[in-house]
Amino acid sequence: MVFVKAGDQRSYSGPVDQISALRHNHHWRIAVWSLRVGYLALVICLVGLVVNHAGATPWVLFVGVALWIGAAAVTLAEVLWARAALGVARPWFWSLRFLLIRDTVRHLK
Repeated sequence: MVFVKAGDQRSYSGPVDQISALRHNHHWRIAVWSLRVGYLALVICLVGLVVNHAGATPWVLFVGVALWIGAAAVTLAEVLWARAALGVARPWFWSLRFLLIRDTVRHLK
C-alpha cells in the first residue's frame, strides 16, 4: 500500500514501469558504467597485489584502489540521484543493487 499526499500528481505505476524509467534515466546509465569501471579497478587491484607480492613497487595497487574508490563514490551518488527521480514509491536499495548488477552485464552478452 502506498500513501500519497493530497495534491501530489505522481502516482505509483508499478515495478515494471520503475525499471523502465530507471533504464532510461541518465543517472542510472552513469551508475551502470561506473560500476563497470569498478569491476576493472578490482582487476587492477588484483594485478597490483600480485606485482606487489613479487617485489615491485605498489603503484599498480595504488592506482587500482584509487580507481575503485572513485568508481564506488560515483556509483553511489548516481544510484541515489536516479532513485530520487523515480517519484513517490521508490524501490528498496536491495532490489536496486540486484538491478544494477544485472544491468552491468546485460549488454555485454
